[in-house]
Amino acid sequence: MFGNYWTAFLDIIYPPKCPACKTSVSAQGAWCQACLAKILSVRQINMAEHHLTALDSCRVVCEYTGGLKRLIHDMKFRQQQQYAIYLRWLIEQNIDIKYLPHIDYVIPIPLHAARLKERGYNQAEAIFKDWALAGKMPWIEDVLERTRHTIPQWELNIMERKQNIKGAFLIGRPEMVKNKHIMVVDDIITTGITLDECAKVIKKAGAASVHGLAVASGAR
Repeated sequence: MFGNYWTAFLDIIYPPKCPACKTSVSAQGAWCQACLAKILSVRQINMAEHHLTALDSCRVVCEYTGGLKRLIHDMKFRQQQQYAIYLRWLIEQNIDIKYLPHIDYVIPIPLHAARLKERGYNQAEAIFKDWALAGKMPWIEDVLERTRHTIPQWELNIMERKQNIKGAFLIGRPEMVKNKHIMVVDDIITTGITLDECAKVIKKAGAASVHGLAVASGAR
């Protein structure tokens, strides 16, 4: 009850607006239909075409373009954590948990400790954690670890990306993933190399399957 009153109070003080065009919308975090039409593209990434061998599947919700591209950039490089509500809304509205494969745990792509300290938060956690817990999918973030500071993947070509991310992850508690069905989540997929490398490490630790989910991608 208190939550409903608080939401109504916030709507009065800060009327909900589309993050891309600032048009009034019905709820905090929502996008207007015109801006949503420009970015929405729910799909499965083609594993074979992108040479992803460890992931069992990978879904994305939107094209990495327009207002969405700006929000993701500002979350990652300008400490705009509050934008997570707009990205979470896209997931909540377009990914129906009952149509997903069985998932035992949801794991975010981890940041290196130095980058986490610099940014102050993991954007994947800010976007996905509440969604996962609301769907009764346990969230764990202390199992998959990033062991070294890597160059941002977007700065590299595809061969450099593979080398950059190789061996960058480990499983700290393999008993947590053994024989389990895991979903790994991130804000954006470009080539899928990072998600696939995580899937390799998780499967090597004994996971039964690993599925990916991201807000946005330019890949098909």
